[in-house]
Amino acid sequence: MPIPILVRRRRGPDLQSVGRGADLRAGFALASVVAAPGLQVAVASPTGHCDILTGMNLPAATQQPITVLQLSDSHLPADPQARYRGQSADVNLASLRSAARSLKPEVIVLSGDISEDGSAESYWRMGGFVRDLAPVVGWIPGNHDKRAVMAPIFDELGFDAGPVLIAGGWQLALLDSAWPGRPDGELDCERLAPLDQLDPGLPALVFVHHQPVPVGSPWIDKYPLNNAQRLWRALAGKPVRAVAFGHVHQVFEGERYGVACLSAPSTVANGLRDVPRFTPGNLGPAARWFRLWPDRRWQSGILGGELSAPDC
Repeated sequence: MPIPILVRRRRGPDLQSVGRGADLRAGFALASVVAAPGLQVAVASPTGHCDILTGMNLPAATQQPITVLQLSDSHLPADPQARYRGQSADVNLASLRSAARSLKPEVIVLSGDISEDGSAESYWRMGGFVRDLAPVVGWIPGNHDKRAVMAPIFDELGFDAGPVLIAGGWQLALLDSAWPGRPDGELDCERLAPLDQLDPGLPALVFVHHQPVPVGSPWIDKYPLNNAQRLWRALAGKPVRAVAFGHVHQVFEGERYGVACLSAPSTVANGLRDVPRFTPGNLGPAARWFRLWPDRRWQSGILGGELSAPDC
């Protein structure tokens, strides 16, 4: 069964958009992953023509990429029967399992708001969901999480809080922007220090919970990464290709100072943009994936959601 995804491809310094879309899908291409490894992607072009890209048309000698799956804003409660915004967080997360397994990620990053209530029960259930999906699981807390509760559980499960993971010739920096009792986020000098550990010779992604740029949704933009300019100053001269975040419950793509800014949608409930309060949208449970090549090329897209493959 093909996996519904949205694909965006980066070649060199330019972000190339392909495909048709509207609203949250603008700038994406609808595609369907048919086989992995030896990825085969059906891409709908702006004219409606469908091309087949097998293995990204890479030369035979090119090393294979690794896949990173970012899961965010699952909001699992202590009681699995409890509802979040009218949805079952457990059922919606479970709906992604088949697609996530087919993606065969080498790394999963849990980018915050794993729990709705900071309960031990919710962290054990998330651990049970991801532990057999990837050999490496990294994590950062969100504003709904309780680090003191989640850390010992994830440590026991062998999950990694970084702050810098190395995989496939890439560096994954995990920055903690969450503070107890605050819905907004902030990175002080101590929490930015992992960026000084980055090897300038290896490409890097940064993961943080709170959005470092406005996403155009007033209801969540009032709880941003405060003093975000500290992050952008710290990234100057670093080999960072993208900042990946959660928190916003929608798909967002932007760019700041030549660095891509990409959100992971929620695994439980996603909303519309340009509205004063959270309003459910058409995108169902979803996650973001990255394919990372050792030669610094990369690709990202959306897994799941109520999306269908293009007619070809």
